[in-house]
Amino acid sequence: MTPTRCTACILITAWLLPMSALAADTATSAAADYPNKPIRLIVPFPAGSGPDANARVLAAGLARPLGQQLLIDNRPGASGIIGTQLAAKSAPDGYTLLLGTATVFAAVPSLYEKLPFDLDRDFMPISMIELIPCALVVNPALPAKTVAQLIALAKSKPGQLTFGSAGNGGFHHLSAELFKSLTGTDMRHIPYGAGGPYADLVSGQLPLMFDTLSPFLPNVKAGKLRALALSGKQRRPQVPDVPTFIEAGVPAFDSSAWYGPVAPAGTPRPMIVRMRAAIVDTLKQTEVTEKLTNVSAGYVVGNTPEEFAAHIQTERAKWGKVIKQTGVKLAL
Repeated sequence: MTPTRCTACILITAWLLPMSALAADTATSAAADYPNKPIRLIVPFPAGSGPDANARVLAAGLARPLGQQLLIDNRPGASGIIGTQLAAKSAPDGYTLLLGTATVFAAVPSLYEKLPFDLDRDFMPISMIELIPCALVVNPALPAKTVAQLIALAKSKPGQLTFGSAGNGGFHHLSAELFKSLTGTDMRHIPYGAGGPYADLVSGQLPLMFDTLSPFLPNVKAGKLRALALSGKQRRPQVPDVPTFIEAGVPAFDSSAWYGPVAPAGTPRPMIVRMRAAIVDTLKQTEVTEKLTNVSAGYVVGNTPEEFAAHIQTERAKWGKVIKQTGVKLAL
């Protein structure tokens, strides 16, 4: 290297070092003052949906420990891809977050060949809020009062029993496919679309469905639907008579919905830590936990970013295997 070039390198380095220090000081200062204005939480599903309802409970609870509002921004479409893409392109300044869900972070990467984002590269998990069990619910007209009886019935009529979902590759569909693979049953999938199959399930036109308990609970309590089992290790107090899949003889059935905020990659770590601490504080509020769990029969979590990230990877591997077995592929 010539003396001139060496001198130039020294000058550039001398110029860059204080600039880097200034940027670091600015980021540290911004994190120390965080948050000093409302935070946008993008929910990649419609208003009134399960994720939206839970996000609003969380947002109301976070206002106290954060001292700022969390504003819900619903951006539905394409299995959550539209809202997720918007969040991925947002500034990593702590003031735009995304509600990460099992659908998007665990299933979507295997359902679509090309995505306009990379979930691992573009996002930083903060904390899982709730883990919500999957329920197997049938119309009472179906001659099966237990999971064992349903399995026997399905095996006696291969391909004749039907189950409904809101669409190919969704939580309802994949949960049923997992059940089929574990029990060696052959049941036919009917994708209903966004409206969902709930009315047909209650009327008896559809015999069974897999979903979280929330949409079913009033009809289950009224005797219009029968819940055969719930995922998870323990029975839930909202439906104490409903056994777990472990008790029902299908212990490997591990399907649950879950959600939690994630931030665009590059968000300063102190902001992630601050938000996670506020979430843990919020989940200690009795009013919040009761609202989250009373209808969903879920488990409040509040784990660390590292634990949330590990859970995402485990779930992605599990559902990727199910999706590969079923051959389901979607296109944008």
